[in-house]
Amino acid sequence: MIKIKKGLNIPISGTPEDKITDFKNPRSVALVGSDYHGLKPAMLVTEGEKVKIGQPLFKDKKNPGVIFSSPGGGVVESINRGAKRALQSVVIEISDNEEEISFLSIKTDDLSNQTQSSIRDNLIKSGLWTSFRTRPFSKIPTIDSDPKSIFINCMDTNPLSLDPELIISNNFDNFELGLSA
Repeated sequence: MIKIKKGLNIPISGTPEDKITDFKNPRSVALVGSDYHGLKPAMLVTEGEKVKIGQPLFKDKKNPGVIFSSPGGGVVESINRGAKRALQSVVIEISDNEEEISFLSIKTDDLSNQTQSSIRDNLIKSGLWTSFRTRPFSKIPTIDSDPKSIFINCMDTNPLSLDPELIISNNFDNFELGLSA
């Protein structure tokens, strides 16, 4: 690990353009173990197995009920482990015709008819529950926990990061729907 005492001036001039451009789809995607503190995975797939978008890849032994789903459809290229069999990454080679698992999609009009438990169940089944973090240790919350407060961070504080308004403005209705849920 590199420790910097007085900071670092990066000699980059200018700022990023305020526009979103199309990009070439990646050939592989991965779930990285270091993104999830305290993770102890129980694998549900093996190397060489074909997976769909949203298919469970592994579950957390320390946090029963929490599943981690595939971010892409294709073949599990590698399951990389480090010291003490800690999960480093699950790499998926994307296929040309990605298949996906469908989950309940809630429209604006239907939100008032949904219960808290149905929304929670949908987040857990889809693997999106892993996007939530608890304070102060940034761990994934247990599936039966009820938060006292929810903090939504839309600001990237890294140097030369994009303005979040640019991204949110393209999907503002979906963003508001997510806040309402």
